[in-house]
Amino acid sequence: MLKISPFLFLILMGHIFFPLFFTLQLRHIDQHDIVAWILSLYIAGSYAAFIFLVGAWSWFGKVTRFALPVILVVVAVATYPYDHADVTVSTWLAVEPIISIGVGTIFTFVLVQALLGRRLSTPALELAFPLHGGTYYVAQGGSTRIVNIHRMSPSQRYALDVLKLNEIGLRALGLYPADPKRYSIFGSEVASPCDGVVAAAEDGFIDLSPPERDPEHRAGNYVAIESDGATIYLAHLMKGSLCVKSGEHICKGQMLGRVGNSGNTTEPHLHIHAEEGSYPGHFSGKRSIPMRFNGRFLVRNDRVKVPVQE
Repeated sequence: MLKISPFLFLILMGHIFFPLFFTLQLRHIDQHDIVAWILSLYIAGSYAAFIFLVGAWSWFGKVTRFALPVILVVVAVATYPYDHADVTVSTWLAVEPIISIGVGTIFTFVLVQALLGRRLSTPALELAFPLHGGTYYVAQGGSTRIVNIHRMSPSQRYALDVLKLNEIGLRALGLYPADPKRYSIFGSEVASPCDGVVAAAEDGFIDLSPPERDPEHRAGNYVAIESDGATIYLAHLMKGSLCVKSGEHICKGQMLGRVGNSGNTTEPHLHIHAEEGSYPGHFSGKRSIPMRFNGRFLVRNDRVKVPVQE
C-alpha cells in the first residue's frame, strides 16, 4: 500500500481536490471585484473542462464526472458580483491578474490539445471491437499525447487501452485493488477484430497483482494477427487462456483468449494497436496505423456498449 499511496494521492488531488478548490475560490471573492471573479472563474472553468475530458473517470464514475461542472456553475451564479465597481486598465495589469491569466491559459492550452486528440485526419484500419457483453471504457486513446500516453511510441501512436465498467460505472471494486479479479475486465473474452493469420501467440507469462509490472516483457501474453497488409496486436492477456496458435487462419469474431494482467501493465486491461506491414518477429516496432472500431475513432473517456451475444 505504501508504494502506491503517492499515486492514489495524485489521482484524488487531480480529480476531486483541485476542481473543488478552484471552484470554492469563487466564494472568497470580494462582491465588488468583478476582475477577480472573472479570473477565478477562468481558472476553475478551464481546469474543470480539462479534467472532464482527460480525467481517469473510470475510477470515480460518471456521476462524479458530471457533478463537478454542475457544482461550478451553481457556485459561479451564486457568487457573481452584481454590485461590482468600475474596472480600469491598471486593474487588469496588476501582478495577480497576470498570474491568474497565465494559469488559466495553461489549462486552456491542454484543453485544446485534448480536443484536438479527438480528430483523425488520416485513413484508418477498420476493425470490429474485440470485446463483447458489457460497457467498455477507453483509458488511453486519441491522436494527441494529452489523451493517449502511447503517442510517445512511433509504433503505438494510435494504441488503445480498454477497461470494462461494472454495474455502478467503475472499473474495479475499490480504488486500486491488488487482486486482479476485482477488475471488471479481468477474464473477459477477447475476439479477433478481423480476418487474418495468427503471426504470434505468446501464452507463458503470469498474471501480476497490481501495481506489479514486468517491464522486460512489456506485452506479456499477446496475439499478433496479420491482416490486409497490417499487423494487429492484442496484449496483456491471461496466462493459459489463448485458444489460437501461430500460423492459424482466423475469422473476425473468433475467440482468441481472455484479458489478464501480464507484462508491463499497471492493472488489467486490453491493449490493442496496429502497425503497417507483416509481423517483424517480435512485439511491435513498425509504423503505427490509426484504427476505427465499427466506424468509431475511439478516444480517452469514450464508452462502448456491446450487447451480450446469445
